[in-house]
Amino acid sequence: MKKYLNNSIKITVVAAVISFSSCKEKNGLAPEYMPDMYRSPSLETYVDYGELRGKQGNDSLRNVLNARKPVAGTIHRGFSPYPYANSIDGYNEAGEKLTSAIPYTEQSVAKGRELYGMFCVHCHGTTGQGDGSLIEREVFPPLPIKFNENLVLPEGKMFHSITYGKNLMGAHASQLNQEERWQLIHFIRVEFMKQALTANIVSTADTNVVAK
Repeated sequence: MKKYLNNSIKITVVAAVISFSSCKEKNGLAPEYMPDMYRSPSLETYVDYGELRGKQGNDSLRNVLNARKPVAGTIHRGFSPYPYANSIDGYNEAGEKLTSAIPYTEQSVAKGRELYGMFCVHCHGTTGQGDGSLIEREVFPPLPIKFNENLVLPEGKMFHSITYGKNLMGAHASQLNQEERWQLIHFIRVEFMKQALTANIVSTADTNVVAK
């Protein structure tokens, strides 16, 4: 029995020595198990790896898994394209044809109030009179639009302005999705323009009033 154990130990030691010595690479280092776990390839988003710095490379690199640009003309699920162009004509057309995609409710107004405090109050002020902190500090000139019940401004034009920006106001489409933009408009119209929740939406406007 003792002899059998001694032979087993010897065999184990010899196998270990052989495995360690035979698995070394030319540089003397042991090979890595699953090297991608140690040195994962760095991939840049939307990069065509078949072309590098304007030069056509190996076509096989095109098969590298990475984020790709969507096929032209396709949209992602749940997205609604905005059909009006970023132009004066698009602005006026939105004012004539575009109405709120969601109903006016107390919940939508409450959400709009929250959004107004995050994205609008610093310029438009707490009462919508264009006297926010940035205006008071003269970072921007006084705003031409004052939200009140005498302002004739269709909600479609408001949505268009929030989407693309207007004058010194930048676009907010990347910060507010379409539902949030409508909620913001609901709050402004109900709180400052004194529109009742059940009132009909103004679909036409005096362009001269809006342009001032």
